[in-house]
This record gives sequence, structure tokens and C-alpha cells, in this order.
Amino acid sequence: MRKTTIIITVLLFVFTSCSTAQKSNLEIPPKSTLELDYANYELYELQLRNNTGKEIRIDVRNKETEEFVSGFGLGPLGKVEVLVAKGSKIVFSNTSEKMGRVTIKVTEKKRKIAVSKTDNRISFKLINPSDESIPLIIPNVMNPNLSPNSSSGVDLKIGQELLFRNGLKRYVLLTVDESIKEGDEIDVYEVLQQRKKELGLK
Repeated sequence: MRKTTIIITVLLFVFTSCSTAQKSNLEIPPKSTLELDYANYELYELQLRNNTGKEIRIDVRNKETEEFVSGFGLGPLGKVEVLVAKGSKIVFSNTSEKMGRVTIKVTEKKRKIAVSKTDNRISFKLINPSDESIPLIIPNVMNPNLSPNSSSGVDLKIGQELLFRNGLKRYVLLTVDESIKEGDEIDVYEVLQQRKKELGLK
């Protein structure tokens, strides 16, 4: 445990000092977690890519209370954009037996986003059984790019919309509600095809 703490402290120093760099590479030892905190930013966006070959769990938590804010499983070769507000930190969990590797790019954001702490949340999986990537937009949370033949776990509040882009326009793919149960698996490719048909999109 002491060794893990030292690694986290060093990484926090390096990443905080180099927050304006284009890209950084983060290594997460097997069966361990690492935390990152860009304390000087009021709001920032992290662009993440998983280069591990195994899923990496990513959680945003309150720095003082450890209260869960948002989270998801980033699948092998998955890409995502995550918004993190001041007072929160991002936690990477690697449950596999191999070294976790994540490419990170950080961008400071000026616009503040209000986040409710009382919303009910549901944990479920987004499945992409197709041979093509599916980019999604989850406003104020993240913009995941679902890799082909992959699944990603998410924890989202009831009422949260998931959007997709067709051309230059955005459309609602689905809205999280009570019909989605804890642990459900949603075939995003199938839902996307149905929505495009309903909307008359190609």
C-alpha cells in the first residue's frame, strides 16, 4: 500500500506540472488504482484512450468525501472525453493482471457546469456488437467512442440523455429512466439503427 501511495504522489506532481502538454501517458500497475487531480483548474476536460487491451474503470469522485460523481468502464482501445469540476478527482482502477496504459490529454474549460448530488443513478453497460466504432455524446459527463465488439459500463443519473451525431446535427439516442435496470446491457448498435429509422436518417 505504501508503494502505491508513493506512485500516486509522484504521478500527481508530474501531471499537475505538465497539464498544458499535448499528451501524457499514464501507467497503472496491475490490481491497483491511481488518482489524478488538476487542482488549479475550475473545470477541465480529459481526453482518454485505453491502450491496455483490458477494461480500465474510471470514476470521478469528490476529493473530500469520496462521494461518487460519475463513472464508467473504458473498454480496450476505447476513447472518451470526461469533464471534471474543481473539488473532484479522477480515479483509474486496473483490475487486470497486466500493466494499464492510458493516453491522456487535458484541456482547461471556462464554462462552469452545475452538477446535482441528489440524482438517482443506474449502473448498466453499453454494448457495441458491430464492427464499427460508435461515437456518443453524454452531455456534461463524457463523450465515449464505443470500440467495435466492445462493452463499457456507465453509471448515469435518471433523466440523462445519450446523444448521437448524424452529419452536423445531434439527436437523442435514449434517455436513462426506470425502464433501465441495474446491470442491464443495452445494444447501442441496435438502438442506433432503430432511432435512425424513426427519425428518417440514413
